[in-house]
Amino acid sequence: MSAPLERSPMPNIRDVDFAYQPIIGTSSLRVHGFEALARIDTSEFSHIHDFLNHSYSIGKLREAETGLLRSAISKFCEFPEKHFVRLFCNVDNRTYDGLPLHKASVVELLEGTGLPAANLCLEISERHPMQSFDTIRQIVEMLMAHGAHVALDDFGIGNSGLHMLLNLEPHYVKIDRTFIAGIASSTRKQAIVAKLCGLAHALGFQTVAEGVENESDFRMSRDIGCDLAQGFHIAKPTTNIRELSVVYGQTLTVSSTPRMSPRVAELLTPVEPVYLDQPLRDVADTFKERPDLRLLPVIDRNRNVQGAVLEEDVRRLMLSDFGRSLLANKGMDTRIGKLLRRCPVADANGTVEAIVNSYVTADGAQGLILISDGHYAGYLNNNAVLRLAAEREVNVAREQNPLTRLAGAESIQRHWDNLLVLKGPRMVAFLDFDNFKAFNDSYGFASGDRALLMFAGLLRRLEKSRGAFVAHIGGDDFLLSMGLPESEGEQAVRDLQLRFAQDVESLYTADDRGKGGITAIDRFGVARFFPLLQISAGVVHLSQNRAGMTREDIVEQLNAAKAAAKRAENGLAVRRLPERKRARASSIQTRNAA
Repeated sequence: MSAPLERSPMPNIRDVDFAYQPIIGTSSLRVHGFEALARIDTSEFSHIHDFLNHSYSIGKLREAETGLLRSAISKFCEFPEKHFVRLFCNVDNRTYDGLPLHKASVVELLEGTGLPAANLCLEISERHPMQSFDTIRQIVEMLMAHGAHVALDDFGIGNSGLHMLLNLEPHYVKIDRTFIAGIASSTRKQAIVAKLCGLAHALGFQTVAEGVENESDFRMSRDIGCDLAQGFHIAKPTTNIRELSVVYGQTLTVSSTPRMSPRVAELLTPVEPVYLDQPLRDVADTFKERPDLRLLPVIDRNRNVQGAVLEEDVRRLMLSDFGRSLLANKGMDTRIGKLLRRCPVADANGTVEAIVNSYVTADGAQGLILISDGHYAGYLNNNAVLRLAAEREVNVAREQNPLTRLAGAESIQRHWDNLLVLKGPRMVAFLDFDNFKAFNDSYGFASGDRALLMFAGLLRRLEKSRGAFVAHIGGDDFLLSMGLPESEGEQAVRDLQLRFAQDVESLYTADDRGKGGITAIDRFGVARFFPLLQISAGVVHLSQNRAGMTREDIVEQLNAAKAAAKRAENGLAVRRLPERKRARASSIQTRNAA
C-alpha cells in the first residue's frame, strides 16, 4: 500500500518532459518566443498541476520549480535559434509567496543555464491567491535587474486582476483564452480585449492573445491591438525540438501582413533610440542638441524596447548639486537604466484607432513609442498623436450613418471581406421597412426618422447581447450579421420583427392603430390602404466552409431572399449558400419561416 501523498518523497524532475509552443508577432508572423509546457504522466501524477500541488504540500515547491525551470531551459538550448527568441516559462505563484528570495538565488537561477537572462521570461499565473504582493514585487524587481523578463499569465480570470497588472509592471500581459475564443464574432469580447490592449500599451506592456484556435480569431486579435499570439491555430506544442521554426506563415491562408499607415509614418518624429547600457551623459548630450525632444526611446542590443528616458528626469538630475559632476565622472555607474521609465507603446502596424487608444489611456504621456514584435519602429510626439486622434474622429463621423450612427458603407465592405474568412455558423440578413413611403407621406419625415431611430435602437441591443454586426445601408435598408446556429438566428430575427411591430404602433394615432393602417396615395397616384409599418427580412445562412465564395455570391442571394420576404405573409424568407461553389438560384431552397 502506497504512503499518503503528503508523506511521499520529493517527486523526480526526470519524470517531467517539456513541449514548446510558439508565440508569434501578429503582424510579422515571426516567432517572438516559445512557451515551455511541462508534461508528466506517471502512476502518481497525471498532470503537472498534481505534481506542483504535491510539491507544495510537502514544502518542496521552490525546489521543484527551480528544477523544472532548469530542465526546460536545458532542453530548449538544443534549439539552434535560441539566442534570437525568448523562452517563456511558467512559475507557480506559490513558489515564492511569503518567502524571501536572496539576490544570490536569482543569480544562481539565471546563470549557468546556457541561455542569457535577457532571453528568459517568467510567467506568473493568477491561478492561486496571492499571500503577499510585496514579496512577488521584490522578486520581479530582482529578475528584471538581472535582465530577465516577466509576463502576467491567464490575465482576466485570476484572483487579482488589474491589481497584479499595476503592482508588478510586467513586460507582457497574456490575455486568457476565455476572451479570445470566438472573439471574431463577439463584439463584447472585442470591446473588452481592445480596452485591455489599450491599458497594457498605455502602461508600456505588450499583449499576448492566448488560445487562438482559428484564423478569424487571429485576425481579429491582431486588428484590435494584440501584439503577439499563441494557440493551436499557429502550432500545437511539440516535445520535438527539431519541429520548432522561426516563421509560422501558414497562420494566414491569404497573406495580408499589415503595414504602418502612411499617415502614421508621415507624422513620425525622427529620433534614434539609445541603448540600455549607454552612459547617461550620452542622453544628456542628445537632449541638449534636440530641445524639441521630451523623451528618448531605450532599447537593448536586440533592439527590443525597454522603455524611455524623459527629458524632465535628466534636467532634474542636471540641476541637482551633484548632477553635472556625476555625469562627468567616467568612473561612476551612470548608465541609462538608472532613469529608465515605462512609456506608452503601440503596434506600429496597428490601426490608427488602436494607436490612439494606447495613448489616450496613459496618464501624462510624453508621446508614444511604436513597436513591431517588440522592436523599436518609431516615435510619435504628443502633437502627432493628437492630430491622429482628431482625424480619426472626423473619419468615424464620416463613416457612420448621420441619422442612426450605425456603421456605414466602408464598415459593410470590410465585413463582407471578413465573412469570407470567418469560420463557424453565420447568418446574414437584409432588413427593410414595409409601407415606409406611405407612412412618411402621411406623418412627415420627422416621424419617419423616429421610426428609423427606433429600429436602430433594437439593432444595437442585438449588437450588445448577441455580438451582432449591424449597419445602416441607407434609407430604410439595414444589414444584420450574427454568428448563430440557423434556428437560433432565425428566431432572433422573428423577435426583432415582433418587437418593432409592437413599438412602432406608438407612432400612429389611436384611430389608425384601431384600423391597423392608413389610407395614402401609392406611387401610381391611387389612394389605397397601407398596413402598419413592419420589417421584411431576407436571411441567408452561409455554409461552414466558405472557400470559393465571393462577396457577389452573398449579396446576390440576400437580394433574392429580400424580394421573397416582401412576398411572404410573415415578411421572412430564408436561403442557404452552399459550400465551395458559386450559388445558383435553382440550387438553393427558398422557404418562408413558419
